Amino acid sequence: MTSDSEGQIDYRITLVLDAESLPVSYVSSTLRVIQAALRDFARSVEGGEALFGGQPQPVLLLDAATSGESDLVFELYFADPDDEAPMSKLSAQAFEAFIVSFGKMLKRMPQRDLWGVMSSGSGAPRFDNETDGRLNELRTELRHFGRAVLRHGTRSITFDGDQLEIE
Repeated sequence: MTSDSEGQIDYRITLVLDAESLPVSYVSSTLRVIQAALRDFARSVEGGEALFGGQPQPVLLLDAATSGESDLVFELYFADPDDEAPMSKLSAQAFEAFIVSFGKMLKRMPQRDLWGVMSSGSGAPRFDNETDGRLNELRTELRHFGRAVLRHGTRSITFDGDQLEIE
């Protein structure tokens, strides 16, 4: 990864999954949902609508690796469709907006009490727009894994069993 101190921006978002016994359908569904959400955020940043309004559109690329004994690491970024050069500014702006919005949405969600029951008055969540609905889908998908971490820059969101940590 690159750092801001070197004059470059951190343009990748990282998804880390506990790689032991991963159901393919969960991984596939998670990647589909995160792709749709990231594209929504990329369209909403300055200049994004113009980039996605024509053809060819920026592509979302993924680099996959393993880390430690049981982590599968996906790094995603937008790239130019012609030469696959990273679109650093678009990626950084979209991913920052995404992770901030995802964190805010998670903080608004009802919490479980000591007995695992959702807090009273929590009913089914309502979302003002399609993007919030996608973020909720992503929340549901990430809870399928024993451990899942989303990271961009200094921000991270960790799902670990029933625990949620937002930094």
